Amino acid sequence: MARHGNRIYVFELKASSEPRKDRAVPLISQAILEAKRAADQVSDRAIPVAVLVSNHVSDSLSEHIKDFALRNAPDVGVGLIDAGGLRRFVGHGLEALNAERHSVEQIPKEVSPANLFSDLNQWMLKILLSQSIPESLLSAPRKHYENASQLAEAAGVSVMSAFRLVRQLSEEGFVEEGGLRVVQTEELLERWLSASRYRVHETPARWILSGDKNAFYGALRSYARRMRSTPSASKADRERNMPRLCLALFSAAELLGFKFVHGIQPHLYIERLDKDALRELGLSLEATGRQPDLFLRIPRKPESVFRAAVEHDGVPASDILQVWLDVSNHPARGKSQAELLRKRVLSHVLDKEEA
Repeated sequence: MARHGNRIYVFELKASSEPRKDRAVPLISQAILEAKRAADQVSDRAIPVAVLVSNHVSDSLSEHIKDFALRNAPDVGVGLIDAGGLRRFVGHGLEALNAERHSVEQIPKEVSPANLFSDLNQWMLKILLSQSIPESLLSAPRKHYENASQLAEAAGVSVMSAFRLVRQLSEEGFVEEGGLRVVQTEELLERWLSASRYRVHETPARWILSGDKNAFYGALRSYARRMRSTPSASKADRERNMPRLCLALFSAAELLGFKFVHGIQPHLYIERLDKDALRELGLSLEATGRQPDLFLRIPRKPESVFRAAVEHDGVPASDILQVWLDVSNHPARGKSQAELLRKRVLSHVLDKEEA
């Protein structure tokens, strides 16, 4: 409640995480009814004011809500406020509160640009791009998503996590209005690649017995089969039991049908270095003074890596986007392998006008 001169205002505020008409109209309607009821309880001269607050209020939404209020509740003041400083009020002299949105330089960034490629964000980006990539190359739910709530449900993440990603993609021009179709994919992939350039620690490992690729693949199949038998295991259960794993880099590219580089030891992503898991795979971390047979990597972005991983003949492997990111930064002919993947796979991800 507020006073200005001899006027008494009773405000009812509603917050919307998704600034869409189908969400905003019911909320502002509820706010109008509750503001009128509250004002009646204060004084017969009190002015009810319904206010909708959101992270971003577009001009079209502002006009739509204003027209809706003037048609259906002309006796109630209505306002919209967003995090950028925009204030739009109408009725009963409240227009004096109006203010324009701050310039871009003045808006404090809640999330830094680097967080566009956080672990769960990368997983959601793979989902959004998956419609242009065969299921055999990337494991993800495939459908058209209209909003952050639908994306969150498909990705198995919180609505707030999906909303933050969608907001940042929208602010930076990477999604179309009226849906979540990704655009400007050339720039998005280049930024994604830049964000993935960091020093990676690799742990050398050796076969316990004389091993070959077929024996190793057989061990991976057996391990993956046991992992599938408990698909609903919680994160806490996984930390106590079997760590997730999948082939990585050039080994994954070969398994996915894009062999290009020869003579490089296999790479394996593993959630953590677990002695029991390594023993089951026939691997040892003990140094022998000889060249390692295999390199182990613990991913910095485990959810993005393991949720999108695919299986070929029962052998788990990194998805094709992950392979492209990883080999692009590898010193041993990685750029050649990455260029092959870009031409044969990622060209389908790029916007038609960019391809």
